[in-house]
Amino acid sequence: MSWLPGVAGAGLWLASGGAGCEDQQIVIGALAQEHGGGDAGAPERPRFEAPAAMTELNTSEREEDPTLTDDLLEIYFMSDREGNRDIWTSRRAGVGSPWDAPHVVENINLAESIEDTPCVSGDGLRIWFYSRREPQGIWLAERASRDDPWGTPAYVDALAVEGATVIGPHVDPPGLHVVTGVTPADAETYVAIASRERPEDDWSALVPLAGLDGPGDEGGPFLFDDGKQILFRASRAGGGDLFWARRASAEAAFEEAAPLEEPVNLPEERDTDPHFSPDGSVLYFASTRTGVADLYEARRAAP
Repeated sequence: MSWLPGVAGAGLWLASGGAGCEDQQIVIGALAQEHGGGDAGAPERPRFEAPAAMTELNTSEREEDPTLTDDLLEIYFMSDREGNRDIWTSRRAGVGSPWDAPHVVENINLAESIEDTPCVSGDGLRIWFYSRREPQGIWLAERASRDDPWGTPAYVDALAVEGATVIGPHVDPPGLHVVTGVTPADAETYVAIASRERPEDDWSALVPLAGLDGPGDEGGPFLFDDGKQILFRASRAGGGDLFWARRASAEAAFEEAAPLEEPVNLPEERDTDPHFSPDGSVLYFASTRTGVADLYEARRAAP
């Protein structure tokens, strides 16, 4: 199953009210030839309107790592508002409605540990996250329905890399690919990918994602468009900016990455942790533009 409709059918799907965003008829794969050059049919770097702070979720402390269910009604994120990096959650009645007061996720966070960089599945029944508990790395929790509590987390040993910290997982909608940041003990963070043939199979070994390595480090990846486009954080332009890259197919190397333009990336600020809505109309991310990391959303600018 593809998370995003193909370029040819996306406009029709969005026009019929895809993902509850009836006013956002945006096609992720805008044709570059029609809008300023490039390869015919290749998607352009996305542009966004001015971001808005997610005020119901933000505090004077640090909030990062937003991840949402496909209906955009349930969000998970990291917050240290209680003095420790934990995973928090909130729900809302509808797209455009205010978020409920957030609360700590039960059965996932451990006292004296750090839990962050969550990734919730589109149906809200699985959540991957980083934990500093033993063994340190990526953990997975599941639940029978969205009204049930999360079950006991299990360590995902297939996503471990010897001598390195693996953090910031993003699993694609079919559950067949995962991209994540890998930080070796003596090197900068790079983006890696693992795959499997079926959701019930073990993951393959994580390997660097070809074409993304640049000066500085890269992390917080978000893979979309059937693996042909990616958003990620990179420090190559300073403290941290959001970058975008494309490739011809899910098997090819990525072309040279480009930073997102202002007003998403801001000079001297750290912009990170991208999450795209399923129809590509809204970008969720974290930014330090108010002096502390907060959560923001930015609507896609029309081509």
